[in-house]
Amino acid sequence: MKKIFALLMSMALVLALAACGGGSDSSSSNENSSGEKQEKTEGQDKSKEEQSESGDEVKESELGKLTVIKKKKDINQTVKSGPMNLTISAIQAAVLEPNESYKDLFEGKDKVTIVTVEMKAENTSDDTIGFYPNQAVMTTDAGDQVDADMVLSDDIGGDFIGKVKKEGNVIFQLDRDPNEFNKIKLVIEGSHDENFNQVGEKLTIDLSF
Repeated sequence: MKKIFALLMSMALVLALAACGGGSDSSSSNENSSGEKQEKTEGQDKSKEEQSESGDEVKESELGKLTVIKKKKDINQTVKSGPMNLTISAIQAAVLEPNESYKDLFEGKDKVTIVTVEMKAENTSDDTIGFYPNQAVMTTDAGDQVDADMVLSDDIGGDFIGKVKKEGNVIFQLDRDPNEFNKIKLVIEGSHDENFNQVGEKLTIDLSF
């Protein structure tokens, strides 16, 4: 399972690496991060990146082929739930065509839409606060409602012991073609203290591609 997680994360990082560039052109960060990318490549399964005829980004690995349909970088939208700050950095919608040996992870489907949300959670207090953005519910303007895939998402929820930060990607699977929706909404339960008393409001975050 860890290997599968690493494979999907390397594909999802098409979003994260592009978002770090600070611009709309995903190649803008190539010069500064070429050394870092080279180091990461040494420890990963062989993969290749290309562009489809339509101009979509395509990344292939042992897991399968991921075609990025749409993404939005540099969102940097911060919301608060009690002492917790949650910043949405970027979003991406892609189509994954898993290889045969990994289809069981995706209910045997030949294609699945993967929505990736890059986010950072920060506890601004000295108290231990429970907060679970990796258990978010996502809806789309096309009428879908899905829970975050906790197996494939980064572990950025749980107890935040004092002034700590957690960041990573939260992943959602759905059957709808990414071209059929343009807006998503995230619903996240409010933060709570060590006694499970709610200290922050439930969050509803509207995002557009």
